[in-house]
Amino acid sequence: MNEKKPKYKIIEEDLIGRIQSGELPGGAELPSESQLIASYDVSRVTARRAIDELYHNGYIEKMQGKRTCVRRTARLQELTSISSYTEEIIRQGMTPGRKVIKSEIRISSAEEVARLQLRKADPVFYLERIYYADDTPLCFTQTTLPYEVFRDIEGYDFIDSSLYKIIEESYNVKISTTTLKLKAVPAYGKVMNHLDISKDTPLLYSTGLTYGMVKEREVPIELFATYYLTDHFEYTLTQSRN
Repeated sequence: MNEKKPKYKIIEEDLIGRIQSGELPGGAELPSESQLIASYDVSRVTARRAIDELYHNGYIEKMQGKRTCVRRTARLQELTSISSYTEEIIRQGMTPGRKVIKSEIRISSAEEVARLQLRKADPVFYLERIYYADDTPLCFTQTTLPYEVFRDIEGYDFIDSSLYKIIEESYNVKISTTTLKLKAVPAYGKVMNHLDISKDTPLLYSTGLTYGMVKEREVPIELFATYYLTDHFEYTLTQSRN
């Protein structure tokens, strides 16, 4: 029966069986091309084809500079309430981690002036971070806050602290609503490097504007953009028909 199948297909099906049985759990390294060549007595082209098929069918992920790994089972996140990345990671039973890439006070751009309802050349606080779940990169996020509202926020430790916790507890700004746009994009440039993934790895790109209560007025307080790895979370949205 197997003789009628291409050799790459035999390898692919064998590895799928090992993944589904739990022998190769999520995060486990896949056998290397050299190991597959030796185990199945095939050419490098055939071994590579089997790996490519597993990747395109969603069984494995390719990490930049590392061996290919079995894709982890995604956890569901509902888009019906506002949660910080830290809160969501903890809710999913994982340990959060953060790495600050950039933290600065600068003059606002034209887009930031319009979206955050600022005056021309008002200062903003800009923050870039990578979030980790159980030491694995989860997302790369870019955040802009109006500095007039959050003066001296640059003095906080954004490696160990949740941004939303600082906003609500240290500045007494209650977060109220978020508008969000989502689309699929391929990994590229610095995003690829920050998340330690291969070029063109599929990502979920979200952009949005968060509102909060400042002196009893609801105003925009955060402009953000985030690149999510889709192998850790799947996102659900509950809708109702009027």
